[in-house]
Amino acid sequence: MEIAFDLSTIFTDNIQRLDRADLLKYSPKRHWAVAKSIDSLGEMSSKFHGWKRIITMYEKIVDHDEDQIVYIMWEKVNGSKSVLKGLLRVGYKTLYLTDNEQNQYMEKAMCILDFFIVQTEQRSGNGFKMFDAMLKAENVTADQCAFDKPSVAFRQFLEKYYDQKDPVMQSNKYAVFPSFFIGRHPTVPFTPRQTKRASRASSAVSSHTPSRNTSPIGRNRPRHDSVADLMRQETNFARGRTPVDPNSPTGVRFYRDQKHQQIW
Repeated sequence: MEIAFDLSTIFTDNIQRLDRADLLKYSPKRHWAVAKSIDSLGEMSSKFHGWKRIITMYEKIVDHDEDQIVYIMWEKVNGSKSVLKGLLRVGYKTLYLTDNEQNQYMEKAMCILDFFIVQTEQRSGNGFKMFDAMLKAENVTADQCAFDKPSVAFRQFLEKYYDQKDPVMQSNKYAVFPSFFIGRHPTVPFTPRQTKRASRASSAVSSHTPSRNTSPIGRNRPRHDSVADLMRQETNFARGRTPVDPNSPTGVRFYRDQKHQQIW
């Protein structure tokens, strides 16, 4: 993409790093080409990725709560003109992440927010040059970064140049690679739910299983004698009864009333 401005009058590198202080210094009133370059490349990137809105704009970066950094790849042509080749926007964000074992982390990571190479400049190594320059300038490695909604092409790029495979997709639309979690400690280690349920169930059963001697129900419930106890009581009762003489007045009266003879 060609722009009618010689960026070499303000930029010192063909892959120019611009933080918030730089962007404020190169304000649109004094250096319209900087804001124009960022807005044009940001619009092209959104169309290329199929996003519904433009996410990279000069004003959004300057007004953002978090510090963000923009890299612009460019080249001077035809005296007072320049060609824009690519855009890369990054920034540190605190993210809630989960690894493949469902451990949870809260990490402040370098996030890749927008990465775009103009289509006519693709397949010429420009993407690798730009991304590698960013990693060196920010002193990070590819596996230490988090990627915002990485496209299939971007994932293939990371696998080809940085051997990063099988990204761990997050619910917040970011992706990190498994090696991101090496050496990091989870804020919430994963505990299987089945183990929790089994533990709760075991505790509930043990707490509601009364002992034979201490159950409140056993203490208050009326005692039911067993058959053996009844037979034992009957035997003891029979042994303790005094025999009645059938010829005595008591024996005659008992026989008359009961119509049978005494059997004990």
